[in-house]
This record gives sequence, structure tokens and C-alpha cells, in this order.
Amino acid sequence: MHKVDELASPQKHLPRNLDVTLLELFDSIRRTRNLTAAGEEMSMSQPAVSRALARLREMYGDPLFTRQPRGVAPTPFAEALGPAVVTALASLRLTFHRATFDPTREERTFRVAMTDIGERLFLPQLMEHVAKVAPYVVIDAVTSPSNLEEGLSNGQIDLAVGFFGPLGKQFHQHRLFRERFVYVARKGHPSVKQKLRREQLRDIPHVVGGPQGMEHAAAVQRVLGGSRVKARVVLRVHSFLCVGPIVAKTDLIGVVPSNLAAVVSGHIPLQLLDPPVQFPGFDVAMAWHQRYHSDPASRWMRDVFVELFHSGVNVSA
Repeated sequence: MHKVDELASPQKHLPRNLDVTLLELFDSIRRTRNLTAAGEEMSMSQPAVSRALARLREMYGDPLFTRQPRGVAPTPFAEALGPAVVTALASLRLTFHRATFDPTREERTFRVAMTDIGERLFLPQLMEHVAKVAPYVVIDAVTSPSNLEEGLSNGQIDLAVGFFGPLGKQFHQHRLFRERFVYVARKGHPSVKQKLRREQLRDIPHVVGGPQGMEHAAAVQRVLGGSRVKARVVLRVHSFLCVGPIVAKTDLIGVVPSNLAAVVSGHIPLQLLDPPVQFPGFDVAMAWHQRYHSDPASRWMRDVFVELFHSGVNVSA
């Protein structure tokens, strides 16, 4: 009997007119030992089976099957060829099988880029949910790199969540919610009683937060420094996260995103105040690369964020 590795040299190119249906017919004839039965299985007429078998014989240079009193019998070459054809067809079928993701059973690590505020806002509620529905999923929260597009495109980041400017054509964005800015002041503040007037902003000392280079933070500072406001800024800090604790211990006031203010005010005594001037709002969104757009696991992770945060953050988290 022929050995499988003797059937063809791996250096040879596949025939240009190779039709996968021919291989499926070969496998059907080999299993049924009957041309009529194989034709019925393949929904082919007898003339079509005969023509296809002739092409197979020419392609392999072997009779492949010989007639018997009842049906056909494979030649030794066809017998040896059979397992390789079965394996090849199975591999081809797998290429058309769309992968799935079962969060209740599968392990997966998601690298999610977000700011320190994002970690505070999203991770408590996200991890509570993941623990219930996806016990083998790991969240690796990473700092957004200076070149976010590169991190998303090379696979170092699966998903980014936060405020983004325009991204390239290979990237997708989905808005989770619209964010706005509010003022925070300590409860018992001598000059602030649940309402702020614009003229007060020049007299009450401010703490200004937000990392350098973040457009939404810079927009707040432009408003405060404008001729209509001329706010009195006595402290600048890198992160909005520390504005609440600082305000709670002083007579300073500060401007922070509303979801952060709502979460922080649940733990420290703060007043949340509508601004007497207009600050531009911004979108909190997800961003990902086209290469992961149809990945089932990535789609599941995005769906989780939409489910949990489509209307903002749960302030009780």
C-alpha cells in the first residue's frame, strides 16, 4: 500500500483548476463505494459524477476506483489518499466556521486602556459584573499610551475607553454617554449654599484639575481664564481625582466631570453645583481597531460596557 507521504511532493503546486467539490466527491465515493449513492449525496447527476471522476483520475494520474459487481472499490492509491483528503476537507470547513466566545467557560485577558478617572468610574461596576458572568475573564487596565492608534492596531490594547479625538479610518468608536462638568464645594462652605453665581468665581479660590494635553480639561481652563470669568486659581493638580478630597478639606471650589462628582460625593461631604458659566461637554466612548471588530470575545467585552455604562456610571459603585 502507498504511504501518504509518497502520494505527492509537498513542493508541488496545487492544480490551478482544483475544485473542492472534486475532493468531496472522492470522499463520498470512497465511503459509499457506489457512484449513484455518491451522486445523490452530492446532489449531482450521473453524467456530472462521471465527468468529475474523470477529472480526479487525470489530476492524480490513477484510476482511483474500479468497478465491482456491486459498486466500486478504491485502488491502493485511493485507499492511502483517503485520510489525507478527509483531513484537508475538515481543515477547509473550519475556515468557514465563525468562532464564538462563551464568557462562562473561556479564559481571556482583555487589555483595556483608560485614565485613572476611568479606573475609578468603570472598574468597580465592571468587575462586579464580570465576577458574576465571566469567572475566567481577566481585565488588565493599562494607561493610554501616547500613540493610542498604534497600541490598538498592534494588539497591545484590546479596547480603549474615555475621551478621544478623531481617529484613523481603521478605528471604530462608540459613544457610551455624554459627560458634562459640575462644580464641587464642601458642605458647610461659608460662601456657597447649593448655588454659585458667576461673579463669585472671581472671589472664591479654585483648584483646577486635569492632565496636560487633555482637550476637555484644557477647555475648562480656557473658560475659567477667559475675560468673562477670570476665576481665581490658587492650585493646579494633575488629576481630577484629587479635586474632591482637596475641596472637602478647604474652602476651595473645583470643576470635575459630573459622573466622578456623583461617585466621590457618596463618600465625602460635597455639594454638587451647576456651573454659572457654560463649559463644553464631551463624549465618553469606546475605541477599537478594525482587526478586532468581528472578534467574538472583543464584541462581548464591548457589549458589556454598553450594557453597564450606556447612561453613565452607577454612583453606588
